[in-house]
Amino acid sequence: MASPFGFRGFLIVGAGLCGGVALGVLLPREGAKDKDGAAALSTETPAGSALAATTSGAPANEAAKKELLGVGADTNAQISAMSQERIIALFEKLSNLKSESRKYVLAYQLASQMGPDQIEGALQAALQDLSDGDYVTTRALARRWVELDPKKAASNALASKQQHLVVPVLEAWSRMDPAGPLDWALNQEEAKRADAVRPLLMGRLLNQPQLEKLVMKAGSSDNEEMRRQVFPFATARLAESNPTGALHAASGMDDPELAQRTVMLVLGRLGQNDPAAGEAWIASQSNLSPELKQQYEQALANPRGPGRPPRPER
Repeated sequence: MASPFGFRGFLIVGAGLCGGVALGVLLPREGAKDKDGAAALSTETPAGSALAATTSGAPANEAAKKELLGVGADTNAQISAMSQERIIALFEKLSNLKSESRKYVLAYQLASQMGPDQIEGALQAALQDLSDGDYVTTRALARRWVELDPKKAASNALASKQQHLVVPVLEAWSRMDPAGPLDWALNQEEAKRADAVRPLLMGRLLNQPQLEKLVMKAGSSDNEEMRRQVFPFATARLAESNPTGALHAASGMDDPELAQRTVMLVLGRLGQNDPAAGEAWIASQSNLSPELKQQYEQALANPRGPGRPPRPER
């Protein structure tokens, strides 16, 4: 089936993306790589101050781990040999800690000595049984899971259909390999592709060049969900760093209804952070009908930034 994006749309979008704000301006994202390439937490996260302790081998944290385990000095060997039931009990005890940073440190230290099967079991418990969902523990376990096998971790997390697991996994992977998660998501089979991309948008894990790539891929896709659901949301996200490119991409669609809906989303986002760019674009569109121009002006004046990517219509 031919894509409604069309050759004309491709040229318009390409010109717009290249002619917008300079590439390399990153959208807000957390963390940075440490010396070992492990995923780091930013100070904006609940466990943001914990990274140094997980990589420094501080004696105090080793002592705390032994205290939590209630075992002798050879903690590493004992953790790796534990039964799944003992692992779950251990993390139940861990979930009762009041300090989120200490909880993260200990959860990651324990996870670093566990095998993949043990980690998967502990993750399920963290998501379902530990204090009605222990997100701090989940982030620590997800980080270690990704370090062992990022593609498998991402695929299994996606199959679980639990966003509280998918987002931390892709977040940890993006710190280890910024290009990896998007490449993985775009290479998923057609039925899973949109679901794989959404957490990257929700978690703000894509920088400007990656958003531009996603806009191009989604807008020219034969997949209805990618084109009609992911494209508008990704284009609105792109408007935060490249307003000109986002407006060119939105208005360049050959599907009039989709083009209008996406332009209004973009203008709504520009109304929040760059209304002048939206006003200039509307003024430059001499072929707009008075009715459509009024709708665009209203979208700009009454901004409602996109939240979650819309789900497909059933």
